[in-house]
Amino acid sequence: MRGSKKITVMTSEQMRAARARGEDRTDWERVRREARKDPRAVKWDRKIGELIARKRGRPVVGEAKTAISLRVPVSVIERWKATGPGWQTRMVARLSASVKQ
Repeated sequence: MRGSKKITVMTSEQMRAARARGEDRTDWERVRREARKDPRAVKWDRKIGELIARKRGRPVVGEAKTAISLRVPVSVIERWKATGPGWQTRMVARLSASVKQ
């Protein structure tokens, strides 16, 4: 392995200043050259990227849902909330059951 074995300790501020001065010691051309030597590298890099790619928002479970704005009397909402955590899920279940009938 070529290069220096010397370990340098820097704070993040010192690292930013060194990069700003052009003192980045990473030989990116060598890294790219080595990656091109292995034809599987590009394929695996792409696969790894797809695996770790995060999609925004919560994952869709079951049927997709949409947000709506609905004016409901306060007494109705208070009664549902009084049933405890999960009241919105129970409300959707009751609405879904009424549509299926």
